[in-house]
Amino acid sequence: MKQEKFELISAYLDGEVTPLQRKEVEALLETDPVARHLYQRLLKLHSKFQKIPITSTLEPVNQTIKRILEKVEGRSRRNFVLVSSAVTGLCIAVISGFISITRFPIVKLANIPDSQAVQIALNEPVIEIVNPNNVILTVNEPLLQIPQPTIKPIKN
Repeated sequence: MKQEKFELISAYLDGEVTPLQRKEVEALLETDPVARHLYQRLLKLHSKFQKIPITSTLEPVNQTIKRILEKVEGRSRRNFVLVSSAVTGLCIAVISGFISITRFPIVKLANIPDSQAVQIALNEPVIEIVNPNNVILTVNEPLLQIPQPTIKPIKN
């Protein structure tokens, strides 16, 4: 009820009431001291608002609209660049994932059926290494002879 009184008195001060509501507020102000006190406080506040100086730094409507549209267009361009960059990066990641799976079959080795057990060597090798101290590395000569194809001269 208090909220309704407040809104009705405030609308009365602003001149936004119907003739019937005007009579109701005037009757309320004559009979209710709380409503009269509220009216006096709102009237003081209303008069103080009227005394506040307004600086006229208004620019023409066309310039305001132009400035707003420039800000909106700048944001939409920036958002477009960000979204298109993200989509491009995602496409590159997906394509490179497909290429790496088809190009390198070692990735397929990671798919082990459930029936096979995975062995991990922590302290001992899984396969025994025979004679690990006698490893032979040749730098200048290959271990196996690679056959060279015969080269025929090209006729002009």
